[in-house]
Amino acid sequence: MSDRKIRRTARDANRQLDLGAHTDLDSIKKSLETTRDRPITIMELPTLRGDDLCGLCVAYSSHDVVVHAPPRSSLHQQQIIVHEFAHMILNHQVTATSLDLVQLPGFNETPLQVLGRNSFDDYDEAAAEYLADLLMARIRPDLEGPTDDQSGFNKVFG
Repeated sequence: MSDRKIRRTARDANRQLDLGAHTDLDSIKKSLETTRDRPITIMELPTLRGDDLCGLCVAYSSHDVVVHAPPRSSLHQQQIIVHEFAHMILNHQVTATSLDLVQLPGFNETPLQVLGRNSFDDYDEAAAEYLADLLMARIRPDLEGPTDDQSGFNKVFG
């Protein structure tokens, strides 16, 4: 897929979000919980190293869990969480992952689905990262807006 289509997909999704005047992680989370009609739990999982996998979205029958690795900074943590929210907003149903995650601490159910990044070149990953950049620009308008760096890593990690 072209970079142009990725940007258009993310921008269209961003425009459709009614997050109020002050956008933050909580307003995005509440919007998603309403849209998906299920609660979302956000948790840090110290066993995630963050070098190959920074975040996961785990869907259970009655709720969703966004899991993130220990962050390098609060901005990094927000970017990871917002990236996983972007997968939900874009309604990504299946993203290939090699993870065999049966249970997370505190959750006794078997997940219905686990979304995890397996490639930086994947269309869904690129669209989610670009949408995450757009959402971060709404959360932190003092940050420089998204560029053509579809992965977003240059802005966050320099």
